[in-house]
Amino acid sequence: MGKLYIISGDDDIARKRRAREIVCEVVKCDEPEDDPALEIISGDSEEGVEQICRSFLSSLQTPPFLADSKTLWLKHFPDLEMFSAAEPSKICAAIVDELAAELSPELTVIIDGPNLDLRKTFAKKLKAAGAVIENKVTAKPNDKNFSENRRQDIFNWCQKCGKRFEPDAVQFLVEAVNSSSGNLANELEKLYCYTGNRPMITLADCRAVVSRTFEAISWEFTSAITSRNRLDALRLLNALLAQKEPEIKIMAMLSGEFQKIMQTKLAMEELNIKGRVNARTFDNIPDDVRAANPGNALLKLHPFRAFKVCESAAGYSGKELAEKLSLIRDASRSMVSGGGNSRITLEQLVLKLTAPAQRNGRY
Repeated sequence: MGKLYIISGDDDIARKRRAREIVCEVVKCDEPEDDPALEIISGDSEEGVEQICRSFLSSLQTPPFLADSKTLWLKHFPDLEMFSAAEPSKICAAIVDELAAELSPELTVIIDGPNLDLRKTFAKKLKAAGAVIENKVTAKPNDKNFSENRRQDIFNWCQKCGKRFEPDAVQFLVEAVNSSSGNLANELEKLYCYTGNRPMITLADCRAVVSRTFEAISWEFTSAITSRNRLDALRLLNALLAQKEPEIKIMAMLSGEFQKIMQTKLAMEELNIKGRVNARTFDNIPDDVRAANPGNALLKLHPFRAFKVCESAAGYSGKELAEKLSLIRDASRSMVSGGGNSRITLEQLVLKLTAPAQRNGRY
């Protein structure tokens, strides 16, 4: 029985990369296009979808020529939903019938393209025929497991490349690279080249190499604010403004960061976390405390990330957090009212937010 691989999902880069990996594994060649046993039908060619489907069906029905086996790759097909239609075209219906039947033992078929609905008949027929189906879905920052999935992606890359990351460097990448898996892969490749034979990738390496996207700069900016690093905060504010980011968006970012700190302090109280926090704190939380607080935000984080947010929150009293949020509120009102220069308002706010912690009634 032949083999059938279907790679779909809305993560365009991850989908195409995975399809190529499978092709390389099947033909046992890093440059599969050179293999005479591989036939590629380009799904994104200018021939038109109908003609592409005809070429693919013809190749499906043609046995290997001058070889013992044949690999057929329908490459970057524009829309697999065509095969799931309630009334597919005759050519699409014929392709579905061919794929759903038992493929000849010498044939391996790889198809990649978006919009494969696993709930519809086409996907169910493929599963019944023994197809290997992978769905590459774009990670969304608001997804429940976004950070953990990103950490796993980085760990998998490290396993392949023989590199290691400092915990802070991993967190930087998770926060600083947007949801595109292609962007993450690109930044990892840059870090690999930059660090050369050095096995450990540091936070300094990430800051030196990772593209200065809004996500990367905003992560450094809010970190500088909450750690009261005034010079870095002003420098990074300038970088954000140079990217033409709206001042009100930066204001919302600051408000959100201090609200997160307040929520962290509440979560720490729920778990009875007091005094100095370290990286092992979250490994030692009693099971009964975990069971009593299943929705606690800290328990949903990676232990190192939970440690870092608690470490940051520990530097603020409840009173000071209220004062910081009031400062942001007043600056926002001033900015919206148009009563002054927005850049000056932001710079003055940064100076106030990074003021030394209050001790015994004095700063």
